[in-house]
Amino acid sequence: MLNNASSSLSSSGYYDARPDCTAKKGSEKRAKTKRQSFKKGYFPLHRLPREIIAEIFVLCVPGIEEVFKSIRPKHAAPLLLCNVSSSWRSIALSIPRLWNELSIRIENQWLNIDLSIAMVECWIARSGELPLSFRFFAHPWSWDDKRQATAMVQAHLNTFFCYASRWEYVHIDFMTTYAISFPDFGPTPLLRKFLCSTSWRNWDPCPFTSCPLLSASIASNPDIPGHRLTHITMGTNTSTQQALDILRTCKMLVEFNVEIDNDSLDQVKPLQKPVENQTLRSFQIWAYTTCSGLLQSLTLPALTDFSLVTDFESLSSISTRSVHTQLLRLFTRSRCKLEKLKLENCGFNDADILKCLKHDSCSLLTVLEISNDFNRPIFTDRVILALTNKDDLLEANNVLLPNLSRLSLEMCLSASAGVLGDMVLNRCLYQLKTLTLLVRSLDGTDIECLEKAKKMGLDVHFHVTTISDSEFTDDLYDTDDSYPSTT
Repeated sequence: MLNNASSSLSSSGYYDARPDCTAKKGSEKRAKTKRQSFKKGYFPLHRLPREIIAEIFVLCVPGIEEVFKSIRPKHAAPLLLCNVSSSWRSIALSIPRLWNELSIRIENQWLNIDLSIAMVECWIARSGELPLSFRFFAHPWSWDDKRQATAMVQAHLNTFFCYASRWEYVHIDFMTTYAISFPDFGPTPLLRKFLCSTSWRNWDPCPFTSCPLLSASIASNPDIPGHRLTHITMGTNTSTQQALDILRTCKMLVEFNVEIDNDSLDQVKPLQKPVENQTLRSFQIWAYTTCSGLLQSLTLPALTDFSLVTDFESLSSISTRSVHTQLLRLFTRSRCKLEKLKLENCGFNDADILKCLKHDSCSLLTVLEISNDFNRPIFTDRVILALTNKDDLLEANNVLLPNLSRLSLEMCLSASAGVLGDMVLNRCLYQLKTLTLLVRSLDGTDIECLEKAKKMGLDVHFHVTTISDSEFTDDLYDTDDSYPSTT
């Protein structure tokens, strides 16, 4: 035994185990080959080239809108892919396209700032040189330590703004009662969409210097080259004058969504000529006060999609007659052809809505949505009968809204039994494809007609709810005595 052992000693005196090691390596190689064969047999994904697996992984990543809405990104790709196996983790970490979208939601005021920033930097580093899309959500206004909250938000902003040259889609959303300053940054040549929401009224706008691709902005007070913008959404604290300035400046604007909280006619200087925007197609207004001043100061010939939503609690101080008048004058002045119309809590009665729908600008409507917070008699017999084709030939009858394909009525229906059902059955033979109803009550005859229309192919959704009579009062609305009552 000693002789055998001495024969395997090297000249340097160390034990030479190379024969045994070779045998061991060969055994390990065979075992590894066997395991790989087993994986390929029972897990077909392992048969694919890494390039194909990488493409599959990229398809697992949520779209940018989903990334912006994400609350628990660890339950989605790419982090979810890293938790499956070591091989999946290795592949995922090597694919930059999995890491160029980032959504951060800060809710824990005790979060370690340095650790959080380090994780952000690590995530971005994996994205290589690809354009970046990120969402930063923080509502630290309820935190006990204000300095900690400020430092947390500021540190993340400083980090994100270091990569401004690679921005493509950005959404910053933080609600605070104290100042947060935006860091300085240079050109943003890749930026296509910038969204910023904050409750801090005195925040400094982002000092954009160059953003040739920017087409959409959501901000409280954007300091952005407006002549290039095609889509703008303004949050709260927007006055009529600010909205008019945007419509005057942005000559390429296609969509404008705005919340008006200051529409005092005294603050709007009389205009010799209304502001005309020849490109705006979609105009969505949320008004916390009256919006008559805005409506009377505009001409929008390209308008096809119009939405007006008012605050029901403010209706007692709003002249709905003024809003109705200025709306019709806007349509007449613009000579637009609407395809979509939405009116919510506008205070119109059935006479008002009928005048509106009979306007030439509404003759091509395909989508109509009328809704109220409380049950109001807007869609009455006279309106529904005007929508009913009695001759069964749309071409031969002067029926109202002949192209209507989608109708939504919420808490605004008040009609005699069978009138609604007759109109629905009549129109579902032609253009009407979708009907949505939220009503206080619905007669059995109408329900039978709706069920029949559903069998004929109409997409019908209706729900009967209950509401107390004491929850609404008629004196919040103007009345029109030129029409006899039908309810």
